Amino acid sequence: MTAQLAGAVRDARSRAAAVAASGRPVIGIVGRDVPALLVAAAGALAFRLAPEPAATEETDAIMGRAVDRAASLVLAAVLAGSLDFLSGLLISRDTEASVRLFYTLQELRRRGRIAMPVQLVDQVHQDRESTVQFNIAQLEHMWTTVEQWTLRPITADSLHGAHAELTAVRTELERARAHRRAARFGGTSALHGYRAAATLPAAEAIDLLRAAMAEATDAAAPGDFPVFLTGSAPLGDEVYRAIEGAGATVVGEDHDWGDPILSDRLPSGVDRDRSALLRELVLSRLRGAPASASATMAARAEASREGIRVAGARGLLSIVRPHDEAPAWDWRLQSARAGVPGLMLRGDAAEDPERIAAAVESLRVAS
Repeated sequence: MTAQLAGAVRDARSRAAAVAASGRPVIGIVGRDVPALLVAAAGALAFRLAPEPAATEETDAIMGRAVDRAASLVLAAVLAGSLDFLSGLLISRDTEASVRLFYTLQELRRRGRIAMPVQLVDQVHQDRESTVQFNIAQLEHMWTTVEQWTLRPITADSLHGAHAELTAVRTELERARAHRRAARFGGTSALHGYRAAATLPAAEAIDLLRAAMAEATDAAAPGDFPVFLTGSAPLGDEVYRAIEGAGATVVGEDHDWGDPILSDRLPSGVDRDRSALLRELVLSRLRGAPASASATMAARAEASREGIRVAGARGLLSIVRPHDEAPAWDWRLQSARAGVPGLMLRGDAAEDPERIAAAVESLRVAS
């Protein structure tokens, strides 16, 4: 059910720790650029870190205050020991905050403050052959690393098994997206579904998604005003709940905890040599939905316009939290090309439920 799905997402960290305690390795992931297929093929649970409120004065002292809070919250979890069950942590080089997090953790490890191994997965977002070759080499390094961390080789059989599991999960996510666009599933529930798929064992995520969709099939979506969400990737579900509490439904989004996940296609198969498989993974990410920190403003504006169109949104809302400036750069072109009224909330006001409710009402009136 939807309540069970939400609860499982809230408890994802403790559930992952239980998986590790059972003897299955768990590898943490920060960012969208790390292919979960390789982690799963090495026998590990791919556990994408969703920040939880826990920042401290110490994290501010180490990383500084002028950094996106998402990175500080991950650092706080590492320092608190609540991620000690991880066999290692793979960090995308997709945002400046993630890069700072990686080098901070590397230095803390060098000083003996933490024991967890970390690796940067550097995927350059330029679709040209030299870049593709560089990105393949980076994934080759990741392949070797996850085998070392799990003490398990990636084999043809393990790739087949991982590919089948992830394909089944994506099938349910695609069904959930279709339900949402048909006003039979709320945006908050969809967000929970994406998070379950990125943090829980495949079979558990599938069961939760199916149960939530079965419960929601005959129910109306939370609100009658469809909104497309852009801006910062949410730290939790508070922004979604505020939007939907104001009588709207989030029918689509372009941040990397939502619909763009489905644009990064799994390989069509795994019966090929390693380089060919890695090439397909690289090209899939390069040609997936553009992210604000690594794509042109024109590409972002076009992707948002298309997302608004296919989702049937009547308003565009941008939520940009402090020290996550890249999404704000996109706004002028995004809003000009959206084809629907748009509003941006930025800085400390961005996550204020009252300001969000007022923005939803303004969009409703303008539409």
